[in-house]
Amino acid sequence: MTLSSLDEAILRVLPTEGELEPWMPTSRVLQLLKDRGHQVDYPKQVRRRLSTLEERDNLVLSTASGRNRLWQRKSWLRGPSQVASLMSASEAVAFHALRRFVGDKLPAAVTRDIEPLFKAADTRLSQDRQDSRLHRAWVDKIDSVPPTYVLGRPSIRPEIFHTVVTATFFERELLVGYRQAYRETRANDNKPKRLWPLALVESAGLMYVVAQSPDHPPRPAEGRPHWLRSLYRLDRIHSADETGETFPYPRDFRLQDTIEKEQVFDFVPEAPVLLELALEPGEAKRLEERPMSNDQRLEPEPLPDGRTKVTGTIVPSVKLRWWLRSLGTAVEILAPSALRDEFARDTAALAKRYRTSTRNTQSASRTT
Repeated sequence: MTLSSLDEAILRVLPTEGELEPWMPTSRVLQLLKDRGHQVDYPKQVRRRLSTLEERDNLVLSTASGRNRLWQRKSWLRGPSQVASLMSASEAVAFHALRRFVGDKLPAAVTRDIEPLFKAADTRLSQDRQDSRLHRAWVDKIDSVPPTYVLGRPSIRPEIFHTVVTATFFERELLVGYRQAYRETRANDNKPKRLWPLALVESAGLMYVVAQSPDHPPRPAEGRPHWLRSLYRLDRIHSADETGETFPYPRDFRLQDTIEKEQVFDFVPEAPVLLELALEPGEAKRLEERPMSNDQRLEPEPLPDGRTKVTGTIVPSVKLRWWLRSLGTAVEILAPSALRDEFARDTAALAKRYRTSTRNTQSASRTT
């Protein structure tokens, strides 16, 4: 017996004999499938699959109710308590951790299908068994803390989040209305973009979709050998609708390469350079534990003022500048000269601003 993904989805939404409402009409089955992101072209498709599951596979029961046909899945497991009886404590911990750390990033087509397993995990860990105490305690012994000060998360409209996540999961084309950051609104901002959503990434409390534009294919003759792929923050998407079309997932796209090699989430990456820093001993010690690059080198002899010279090949980016600025006076950029000059200008402008602010404060104080 071979079941299609649609068959499996139908079996998951159907009730069983022991439930409060044990029978479900075809219209309700169709609605639940659509809610979970499954694309169903017409109601007859669902009715045919239900009939096949009943007559050929012997997995479904039906009954007549007036002109309607009601459906029920045959019971092989009933509810969280029975699933929990077959679940080990280790499996329960795994499902609990999955929901806690990535549950909000899973599409409804996944979370709603495995919700009984989440509930079963809670039931299994709550049971007073000999192997439950340590497993139950473990879920309160792990957590994740952001490495830097985190600003408040911008709100994402739930319906947009659901649409984008579902389209990414099922590889469907989107029409997206997007508000660009840090610039004046333009006349064509309300014109929806056609996008193929490839992946979802959370970075520093913000959710991004990596998307490819079908309207910008490779044009080698114009010096554009690759597809146009960009990042879109979900909180800046003001409208998102599926076009009803699926797209061929690109074979040359790999999310880990995008993150690690292309470093797009470092924002505006540049050509690699050899970075030379003079660091206070404490910060240099931290880089011994967490290197800034694979070829990092700490000079064994200190500089005349006691600081440590550190070198390494890095990709200049917005995130690199954030890190260097977070070190304050504990770091001095020695090379490359362009980056050193940039920080020197910024530091001079900052010092001027603070001097002006100090004079204004002192003047106001004397006047008072």
